[in-house]
Amino acid sequence: MSSESIQFWTMIGTWVASIGTVSAVITSLWFAYNQNKVKLRITVGHRKIVSVGSHDTPDYCVIKVVNLSNKPAKIESIGWKAGYWKNKVSFIQLFKLPGFDDLPKVLTEGEDATFAVPFNAQGNDEDWIMRFPKSVTSTSKHNLRSLKLWVHISQGQTFTVKPEKGLIEKLASSQKS
Repeated sequence: MSSESIQFWTMIGTWVASIGTVSAVITSLWFAYNQNKVKLRITVGHRKIVSVGSHDTPDYCVIKVVNLSNKPAKIESIGWKAGYWKNKVSFIQLFKLPGFDDLPKVLTEGEDATFAVPFNAQGNDEDWIMRFPKSVTSTSKHNLRSLKLWVHISQGQTFTVKPEKGLIEKLASSQKS
């Protein structure tokens, strides 16, 4: 082996070692940054609740939150927002439905919570399914396509998710009627 090939392979080894060191530093920084973050999986959609002994299957807006991180998460508030940039409007959703979770709610690792809002509680224009879409679209700037659910936790993080297509369709049909 010539001295030039030894120098070449020494240079290659130095480059490989440098790339490995930079990769290790980037990986450790990524783990350190993400270690203190809470991760939640959130779904929101239209559900029919079936119960034993009842022929009625009422409609609900059901919000399910699962803690995917190894840190506890205290859910402080849940709400809705619609619109873009400076034209946003926000709503806070209140609960207190028997058989479902209420706020505030602490979720440990892997634990979930289910929140529900009945579409029709009184059978008139005061029901959620009638009032809510009208509130979102009360001005021409907001529409149901921009609607998102937000979940705020005590650690300062806010998570947003788009509602399922079925819920948007129910809200749109309610708005038209």
